[in-house]
Amino acid sequence: FFFAAFEKQQYIIGLSGLATEPSAAWVGQAGTLLANNAVAVSPLSCNLLGSLTKLLASPCTGAGLWPTSGAGSIVDLPAKLSNFFSPVASTGYSYNGVIKLDHNFTEKHRLSARWFGGQGSQTAPLGASPALGTASSNLAFYFEKAPIHVYNYALVLNSALSPRTTNQVLFGVNYFNQTFNDANHSFDTNALGLFLSPDALINGKPIPGAPNIAISGFEQVGITPPEGRNDITGMLADILSYNIGKHQFRLGGEIRHARVDEFYFRRSLGSFNFTGTFPGTPWSGTCASTDPTCALADFLAGDVSSSSIAVGDAERHVRVNGFDLFGQDAWQVTRKLNVNLGLRYEYFGPLHNDSKDLAVLVPGRGLLIQGKGIDSVFPPDRNNVAPRFGFAYQPRENGDLVIRGGFGVFYDQINMNPFLDFRPPISAADGLQDNPIGPHPVANYSKDVFTWQPNTFIYPGITTCTTGNAATDPNCGSNIFNVYSVNQNFRAPYFFNYNLNLEKGLGSAAVWQIGYVGSEGRKLSMTLNINQFGQFATLYPNFGSITQLSSVGTSNYNSLQTTFKIRRWHGFTSQFSYTWAHSLDLMTEYRGVFPLDSTNLKEEYGNSDFDQRHTFSAFWNYDIPGASWGPKILTHGWQVSSLIQVHTGNPFNISNTLGVGSESRPGLNLVGDPFAGVSHEFSKSLPGVQWVNPAAFCVPGPGCAGPTDFHGTLSRNKFYAPGYGDWDLSVFKNISVTERFKVQLRAEMYNVFNRINLPTGPGSVNSNGTATDTIGDFNGAPGIGAGEPFNMQLAAKIIF
Repeated sequence: FFFAAFEKQQYIIGLSGLATEPSAAWVGQAGTLLANNAVAVSPLSCNLLGSLTKLLASPCTGAGLWPTSGAGSIVDLPAKLSNFFSPVASTGYSYNGVIKLDHNFTEKHRLSARWFGGQGSQTAPLGASPALGTASSNLAFYFEKAPIHVYNYALVLNSALSPRTTNQVLFGVNYFNQTFNDANHSFDTNALGLFLSPDALINGKPIPGAPNIAISGFEQVGITPPEGRNDITGMLADILSYNIGKHQFRLGGEIRHARVDEFYFRRSLGSFNFTGTFPGTPWSGTCASTDPTCALADFLAGDVSSSSIAVGDAERHVRVNGFDLFGQDAWQVTRKLNVNLGLRYEYFGPLHNDSKDLAVLVPGRGLLIQGKGIDSVFPPDRNNVAPRFGFAYQPRENGDLVIRGGFGVFYDQINMNPFLDFRPPISAADGLQDNPIGPHPVANYSKDVFTWQPNTFIYPGITTCTTGNAATDPNCGSNIFNVYSVNQNFRAPYFFNYNLNLEKGLGSAAVWQIGYVGSEGRKLSMTLNINQFGQFATLYPNFGSITQLSSVGTSNYNSLQTTFKIRRWHGFTSQFSYTWAHSLDLMTEYRGVFPLDSTNLKEEYGNSDFDQRHTFSAFWNYDIPGASWGPKILTHGWQVSSLIQVHTGNPFNISNTLGVGSESRPGLNLVGDPFAGVSHEFSKSLPGVQWVNPAAFCVPGPGCAGPTDFHGTLSRNKFYAPGYGDWDLSVFKNISVTERFKVQLRAEMYNVFNRINLPTGPGSVNSNGTATDTIGDFNGAPGIGAGEPFNMQLAAKIIF
């Protein structure tokens, strides 16, 4: 048997989001603020703004980092919030092919071969994701351009060794390659007068692209630095099945080998923050929280609040090995009782390489190189034994009542991302590759509260610092390095899963099920700043933040789930589901997030980022009976289907309105009812919805009621963001042209009632307590994602 298929997809999607851009009018207002206070405009900032400075007394005429001509120009926008609507659409394409071949060698041996190949690219806003530590931009310059290539190969040999015994051998290889850049990464920072570091190079050449500049209140520029990943994973598995009497035995195992080339040059072009609170400036703290003029004035004066850069070759080639073994018995104890017993062993090896350029900080021993000073970045975990148990019991002879239950231990493959691409929310190392030691050292520098100068290097070149103490390693000098560590008690994460449910048949066409499902996570990955309060200032005076990946997280989930199904009752099929659930943990994300206080993890325990208390979904499909009158082509073959999804919102943390919160989640005092006087009605003036009252929160300190300690009284994920509701409706018409040739006409309508679905979860509610985006745009799918404004799709499907 031979099968081949090819699919091409191409899209152009108009954007719907509004943004605030630093137009010439905004720059003029900030220039007035400088002039009134006799503060000079920074020549470097003037160069970066280019013709956006046309209203200043001494404007610059260069191109700058912002689009100032053609579609998407921001020069003539008014000085008001949400002044920009992108006229440039996001674009993309995808080419995919599949080839499948089945061959019977004999009646007992069958080989299946499959190949999948796909390649494509997209140029679109990145989508702001707290989970991935990403910002987004509606400026076409800073759309993310992401070409991708994926290939998958698989061979499966099924053999019937005897009437009781079968065997399956599976061999597979997966290839993945993707790179990321800003759509316009042609900028030359040196030509603009921004000298970063003598060693801000990739392969000996200057790094093209824009630095990441964040001016509070405006969209950022320089969103995506040069980065990407290439990996090849191979696996070989064998499963032997043997049936005897009331037992069905399965024994098997799998070995895996992965090779990964990660080249994430994050902060290689520098990251600079301008907040409007630069110490000593006449305007510091004088602007309202909704007025970004002071932050733009800081930028125009060249006053940097905080900055960081990673200098050096961050590319790493690593390998990971793993294997598992399992045994299972499906035992039909009696005609009414079936029991499943299983035992699994899993091994996930630490990542390693032969280049001797993976460095890890081990407190007390200093920076060590994997394979040269330390065998592995963390000791291998060889204790991953996972028992499983399940049962199904039918107490009645007619079989219309079934009781099922189960318990199991499940280990999780250790994710490589936090080791090599952590994406820290503060100035910190991005992974093991960012340590200042070895043949390819990377120096992570931080520099805060300074005024940049044109044509002057802001950061030094690559400097090694093996001991973290200039007294024992003069190379450290006076530099402060951010380094990465892995706790030497790091273990594979695992969880317990348990469930008990009851299923009852109702007549011949309906089934109702209700049950409890729960789980508990242990040894979950968390990343801490173990030098948050200078605990290692004496031992390692040249180390700043020390990011440490640890397995200290816990979680628990409990839910009541019920489902009602109708199967083809007079042409009607449907399913209704409801879940009440509650999930709590210490930290949901293992990437891009630090605890508020890395020395007090108990205060992080709270609602999970994905916690949804109530979820309801309904699906139904109806084959409309054909009429006995009229033309058959018009009166037969109609089908209607619908999908309804409703759920409550996910929790969020209110942002610190001053932008000075500790680590990821700012400590705030709760001083009032955040929902008092809030209507949750859409307002064109925002635009969006006032979800909470920001006056209910304040930063601990003078003028803020409650404790002055930075922890605050507001617990993590205490309040919930907007919920979600969507009703989709489809009408199909099936036309039989011949016995083997059919046409299906489809009209599919999404979000029929055009409900405004606001974003939910972390980052969905800003520091002003407003939700100003839609859920699709927030998740990187503007206009077409689930819950976006009403749209309709017409299609024809040919079946032959």
